[in-house]
Amino acid sequence: KQRGFTLVELMIVVIIIGIMTAVGVPLYLGYVKDAKVSSAKAVISTIVNAEKIYNQRYGTFTAVTAAEFEGDPTANPLNIDVRDATQNWTLVVDNVVADTSFDVTATGKVGTDYEGTTVKLEYSKTADEVWYVDGVAQ
Repeated sequence: KQRGFTLVELMIVVIIIGIMTAVGVPLYLGYVKDAKVSSAKAVISTIVNAEKIYNQRYGTFTAVTAAEFEGDPTANPLNIDVRDATQNWTLVVDNVVADTSFDVTATGKVGTDYEGTTVKLEYSKTADEVWYVDGVAQ
């Protein structure tokens, strides 16, 4: 008497694995995207805090270029070191309106896992902060 699995039993296992993959892969990709966005939000929050301190000292917000963030921390106006984050993100502070508002944008660098992801915060003293992920308000 032979023992083993029948073709029907093997096909059922293959179908179950296919269903699990069809459900699991999109969930996994969503978790990966959320982790990338969280890392950008963390560095953006650091920049926002530095801008608030700068505003208290000088009465205005300041623009900061990607080159200033990637260079010597003492050379950027905010005097913060975010060089670890600049390995994956291009960081920019722009659209500065004196002492009222500014935007911070983190764009995933080409050739990294973060490529194609953009996270932006529109900060305003007089209105709610608005986060954008790939151009969509959160």
